[in-house]
Amino acid sequence: MSSFQNKKNLNSQKFLNQNERTNSEANIKNGMHNNIKLNLNQNQDEEYDNKSNSDIEVNVITYKIKIVFTGDPSVGKTSIIRRFCENKFDEIGPMSTVMVGYNNKKLKIDPYTEVEMKIWDTAGQEKYRSMTRGYLRDSNGIFIVFDLSKKKSFDSLQSWLDEINNADISKNCVKILIGNKSDFKEKEVDENTAKKFAEENNMKFLSVSAKKGINIESMFEIMGDSCAKVLQEEGNLSKNNITKTTENDESKRINISINKYKEDFKNVNTSQPCC
Repeated sequence: MSSFQNKKNLNSQKFLNQNERTNSEANIKNGMHNNIKLNLNQNQDEEYDNKSNSDIEVNVITYKIKIVFTGDPSVGKTSIIRRFCENKFDEIGPMSTVMVGYNNKKLKIDPYTEVEMKIWDTAGQEKYRSMTRGYLRDSNGIFIVFDLSKKKSFDSLQSWLDEINNADISKNCVKILIGNKSDFKEKEVDENTAKKFAEENNMKFLSVSAKKGINIESMFEIMGDSCAKVLQEEGNLSKNNITKTTENDESKRINISINKYKEDFKNVNTSQPCC
């Protein structure tokens, strides 16, 4: 091979090596550039996430609703309320409610809506019926409870509906029929019969078990959602029914006063014996 040919091959090899170095340097630069972009994007995402957690405010609307429990004695009204509020159940059964009981609990309906429930547990005895009528006044929702294992409590439902209809309640008050003790194997009331009764009286029906906790949360969720929708449709945005708060600022939350409901005690005759 001539010296000219050797020189030509050497120059070609040098050119190829130079191109390889140029391409490698370009790849390194591109890689560094992509890494920088990736790091910038990650930092921006982290910054946005941090901002989302601290700076972005979510407005939560709190509806204040009055819920009243009615029904015969020993059907489990108090047990249902205790299961919902405290997640507890007394195996020996609670003592019969004398006159009235009161509980308070918040329930989240969705990320933007919650309900502040004022739950009134009324006595089922006949001698307290007049008092029960007073507590039904201005209620947003009413649970009518019977015992699936006792037909007598189901037969009393019509008298309870008459009591409710004679009370001073809104025509939009939400009424839900509750059949308690669904865990019992021997039932005296068929659930389909109860459902039919509820439909005939424009009510929803739900079978529950305070003992097992079956459908307890659901019955309050349905009630809370239904009452909130009624208030929305009515456009009732007065301070007595609705509060607008910011989820990440607990200090701005308004403590709900129960003075309005304490007035009920003044309007009810409590001089009669309790037992």
